[in-house]
Amino acid sequence: MHHPIFWFATALLTMFSGLLLSAYYFPGGFDWGYQVASALMSQKHNPTGGHWFAAGMCLAMLLLLPYVKTLRRDFPDGGAYLRFLQVGVIFGALMGAERLFIRDLSHLLYKSHEFIALMTFLGIYIGQLGLLSRAYRQRPQLRLPVLAAALPLLGISVTLFYLYLTQRHLGWVNVSWREKGIPIWVSFAFWQWGMITFLWAGLGVLAFSRKPSNLS
Repeated sequence: MHHPIFWFATALLTMFSGLLLSAYYFPGGFDWGYQVASALMSQKHNPTGGHWFAAGMCLAMLLLLPYVKTLRRDFPDGGAYLRFLQVGVIFGALMGAERLFIRDLSHLLYKSHEFIALMTFLGIYIGQLGLLSRAYRQRPQLRLPVLAAALPLLGISVTLFYLYLTQRHLGWVNVSWREKGIPIWVSFAFWQWGMITFLWAGLGVLAFSRKPSNLS
């Protein structure tokens, strides 16, 4: 069985290769501060390049399944959090597949895309924070990297929840927000991309959290 770093690095390269290719083909250029991730992989909003990010995410999440399996040896007491993480990556693969093969799932089944996205986020978020808390207690040498990944993750999640509750009167976030003069730091999309970045950072920290006895 490969080391978790192998699965993490392979998944990261796969996803971000697809992400950058989709951004390259996005009509008129992609605005990272005011456009959400779903738009980048959407057949509707990115008909030429959306499939790159959708396929990259689907494959990356599938590559994270063996990554989660390798973590079981290092966190034998992390059963519930490992299951959350596993559920999150399974829904992440479903979300990539949904965007790859279906133009607008929510049009066929109300709020279905939002449900899949929420399950992806909650599974990875809860599972990751639980495992990071164990790594903090059990691996003193990793306390600084754990804090560097976990504290921004907590802060961003609170910010996203606050913005979700308080910005309904503005309509869904898009580039029109920039034209209205709405600052980037109150853009849901800006913080969403920050969340994605730190979720991957946390997965990277966990990949290096191997117990000394398991390093072989």
